Amino acid sequence: MADEKKLEALTKKSDKPAADKSLAGRLTADEREQFARSFLAKLGEQSFGAMPKRELELFVFHLLSRTTQLRGLSTYDWANLLRVSETRVRSLRAEAALRYTAVDNQSALTEIARQFCARGKTSMEYVETESRIRLLLDDPSLQREFEYAVRKLGRVPDYRFNRNILDVPATTFVAVFVENFPDHKDKFKTAFKNVVQADEEFQKLVEGTKGWGEQFELLCEKHKAKIELLTKLVEVVLPA
Repeated sequence: MADEKKLEALTKKSDKPAADKSLAGRLTADEREQFARSFLAKLGEQSFGAMPKRELELFVFHLLSRTTQLRGLSTYDWANLLRVSETRVRSLRAEAALRYTAVDNQSALTEIARQFCARGKTSMEYVETESRIRLLLDDPSLQREFEYAVRKLGRVPDYRFNRNILDVPATTFVAVFVENFPDHKDKFKTAFKNVVQADEEFQKLVEGTKGWGEQFELLCEKHKAKIELLTKLVEVVLPA
């Protein structure tokens, strides 16, 4: 009798419905409704069937990328979810961002700063022997904004290893944030001075130079831009 009850318990179907692992199942009920409304509104802007396939795909991707569970997916995860190549996903991300998202260079740089300061939680490498920063930027829109910021300095970003891996001198990396966040310049100076004054050897190096920017360049040259110094400077732009 006991064995029969066990068998019955094992074979009895659960009343609880199986988890929906489909694309739609990743959206909340409110998000599905909003998706449908936005999608139908977009279709209604033109005669039925007039929207090009590519434009339709970009809009659908844009709507999906704004949802709670999907907005933080990596390119790898998007590729698995949509069953397309990672190259295709990067193209969708880049074009959708340009078409449907307002360009915000400071916001993009702030996100790069957040990734850089979250060491151990993001793909970042500091090459001490060369005083260079290597940071994997999975989002092509972040790449685009950082490249623009580097070019504004009259310098060139380097993708010698991989098109998705940012590789720049440590001085250029910090200069991007200093020049693009003018409201934070006093905070940059304070952060730099606090680090320098905490080390007598560093203090000897920078005495007699003209500005804090030149001091930082000298510090990088002599001490290969210690990662702690870089982090303390870059984290200045992050929200408190």
